[in-house]
Amino acid sequence: MTPTIPSIDTLRHRIAINDCKAQYCYLIDDWELEALPSLFTEDTTLDYGGLGTYEGHEGVREFTEVIEETLERTTHLLTNPLIDVGQGPDIESEGDENATNSENATEDEPTHATGRWYVFSTITYADGSSGVRVGTYRDEYRRVDDQWLIAKSQLRFTHSVDYEDTDQNGYWPGLRAHSSSQS
Repeated sequence: MTPTIPSIDTLRHRIAINDCKAQYCYLIDDWELEALPSLFTEDTTLDYGGLGTYEGHEGVREFTEVIEETLERTTHLLTNPLIDVGQGPDIESEGDENATNSENATEDEPTHATGRWYVFSTITYADGSSGVRVGTYRDEYRRVDDQWLIAKSQLRFTHSVDYEDTDQNGYWPGLRAHSSSQS
């Protein structure tokens, strides 16, 4: 697939979506968890595999409680964003009665988008153990009141290593790929 040159308007929306996802990472890494629900739609779904599935703003708050109970520190690094800005609920949202926001639905302004990101995250757990997790986010975004929000987010880890697995030279011989069924 050959990329096409996007319009200025498309780039403007992509930047706003990129900023939303970056803010998500910074809020977690800076431990500003009370602000996290503001980046999500009211009917959001988080499917984080082994970390759990969460629904709505209350679910996002439940996820922040899991973070507070199990983690001491994280650092998220996102790479290779692929953001597809679309016009309506046809992007990954068919059948979703909450997918159309009539205030935003105009011929010129998109209301939905999808995003895919690689994530590389260092993690220190509450018990002092630590490691690296590598995976992918697959997200759906919706524009609400002229702000891009995360409507759905799926996280799957593909590789992991714990720091105690490193050898004398600092290499990670324990880096292992997760099977496709693991998260």
